[in-house]
Parts: sequence; structure tokens; C-alpha cells
Amino acid sequence: MTAAKRAPRAKSAATSKAVYTAVNATLKELKLEEQDKAAASLTRRLAKAIDQETSGRTVAELGRAMLAVLESLGATPAARKAILPKGGAPLDDGGGSTKKAKLIELRGDHAGRTGSD
Repeated sequence: MTAAKRAPRAKSAATSKAVYTAVNATLKELKLEEQDKAAASLTRRLAKAIDQETSGRTVAELGRAMLAVLESLGATPAARKAILPKGGAPLDDGGGSTKKAKLIELRGDHAGRTGSD
């Protein structure tokens, strides 16, 4: 006796929008620049495809691709950890951390006293 083959799952007429909704909310919170818009568009497209896909293997492949794009946009915990200084303090107005600004200031003071750079 042979095992009966499972029929593929039929896609429901109302596909889920959970991933797309979450990604869209995340992208709206980011302060993206003009050069980031293509990556944001790709992420939304991948999210729609994930929401409509029924194959677990395809969802995993699309998910890895989407995660890589989100990471490049700084929208994952690992990416934020790499961007923010230790302690998670946001960057100051000068584009660097306050600790980095203090270090630069101290180096300038030292160079002024010793006559070196």
C-alpha cells in the first residue's frame, strides 16, 4: 500500500498581511534617505511575497533576503547594536557619540599642550 500524497494547500482568498504590515510600520519609523528608498521598496515587496507564499522553504529564502535588506537599513537589533555606541545612547548632533566627541576634545587639548598631532 502506498502512502497518499498530500494535496498542496490552497491559498486563501484573503492572504495574510502580517509581515507586510510589520515591515511597513518599521520602515515608516526609520529616517530613510533618498538612496535608501530602493532597499525599502525591495523589503516591502519581499514582505508581500512572504505573506502570499505557502511553501516553507520559499518563505525561509525570502525571509533571509528580507532580513539582509532590513539589516542594511539598520532595522534589526543586530544592526542597531552595531550602529549605536555601547549603552545604546543615540548619536549627538555632531554625528558621533558624546564619548567620541569627548575623546576628540581631549586629543585636541593634548596636541595643543605637547605641540603634536
